[in-house]
Amino acid sequence: MTDTQNIADLPEWAQTIIRDLRSEAAGNRKAAQEATTERDELRTKLHERAAAEALEGVRSLMADPEDLARFVDAAELLGDDGAPDPAKYTEAATKLVESKPHLGPRVKDFGSPVGGAGRSGNGVGGARPREQTYDTAAQIQAGRQDFIHAVRGS
Repeated sequence: MTDTQNIADLPEWAQTIIRDLRSEAAGNRKAAQEATTERDELRTKLHERAAAEALEGVRSLMADPEDLARFVDAAELLGDDGAPDPAKYTEAATKLVESKPHLGPRVKDFGSPVGGAGRSGNGVGGARPREQTYDTAAQIQAGRQDFIHAVRGS
């Protein structure tokens, strides 16, 4: 015998109660399915936000934090609860930069000359040099002499 045959044998008032209960159960199943879908969407958004914050946390360790996703399996970056773990992101970024230093933060180099002098000619971080005094008249006289020797060919 099937459920339909058994229900048909019941009195009308019992059949009405069964239909109402089945209808209510169907509504509850639909509501549960919608709640599950909403929960999954919220969980995804939460994990995306947590991952973005964790990536932001390794910005000082790497030139491009997105490189972490290229070189490290995402499953290694998740905690026991399945959410992104900032500590694991930091640890993975540190190991990655140690093995691939070119992925580390770029240091701005302004092209200081050889010998550690800065753009001003001063030693980097050192004291300012004493001002040199120039005898302009002597330089002009030396320049005249060089010119005269060049013209005379001597």
